[in-house]
Amino acid sequence: MAELPLEEVRRLVSYLRARVNDPDRLIEIEGELQGEEAEEFLREPELLAYFPTLTEEAMVIGLRWRLRVIPHAHLRMVQRGIKTATVVSLFSRFVEKRAAERQPVTVGKYTIRESPTPHGSNITLRVDVDAVESAGGQAHVVTVFMGREPADTIEIK
Repeated sequence: MAELPLEEVRRLVSYLRARVNDPDRLIEIEGELQGEEAEEFLREPELLAYFPTLTEEAMVIGLRWRLRVIPHAHLRMVQRGIKTATVVSLFSRFVEKRAAERQPVTVGKYTIRESPTPHGSNITLRVDVDAVESAGGQAHVVTVFMGREPADTIEIK
């Protein structure tokens, strides 16, 4: 059982006000988010339905990347006040760093840890690179997750 910080509850409720049509349902959701089991409630499929998959494209070192942010990551971004542009920027810097080190980004799982601001707290992104085909303008497809910091973290400096 875990409660959410008040600021996170406010962000989530503010986001949901524009998406939940039934005022009674919104009150119910807000009550759950303020409760002792709020962290568990965040995993409920009926709540995740309000956080659709986001798709963003980014051009990085001349290659087109398609980032797909899954619903749970979208929810965590809203909860923590992280903008989509921030996630795209972190991923872009990761690709640029790998290119500078002459290490291509290949199909597989990566964990990216970086602070988007000089003295801010770190954000941990887990990304699954699903396809890396640049022939014919094919986008590289990346699935973005938000997560805890595992041991195999790539720090961008």
